[in-house]
Amino acid sequence: MAAVFLMSMLLGLACGQAMSFCIPTEYTMHVERTECAYCLTINTTICAGYCMTRDINGKLFLPKYALSQDVCTYRDFIYRTVEIPGCPLHVAPYFSYPVALSCECGKCNTDYSDCIHEAVKTNYCTKPQQSYLMGFSVF
Repeated sequence: MAAVFLMSMLLGLACGQAMSFCIPTEYTMHVERTECAYCLTINTTICAGYCMTRDINGKLFLPKYALSQDVCTYRDFIYRTVEIPGCPLHVAPYFSYPVALSCECGKCNTDYSDCIHEAVKTNYCTKPQQSYLMGFSVF
């Protein structure tokens, strides 16, 4: 019995190290425009987690493109569009954002991802908040 338990633990640890933990994760963002009266709070999903990577010792002998490491990025996603309330007529009140449907470990694609890891310093509202509940469209 103890041997089966020990083998199960070792197998679990080995698989845990080999598998990546890159999954869609809930995220709350705050969107506001200077001209609009309200800040909109949006709940969405982003890709977050850890990807297995190795640092190659022979860096001097490899081309630069071979040195990039895998990151947790979007596999499938859709865009949703919301309307920010309280905008004057001359301001476009629409804001589009991605919603992660599935994620994968891979090279970061700058066409639709921010590949630089920087702390978000302004993810808060400075105006009265309104939560996003309905009225979205999928592109």
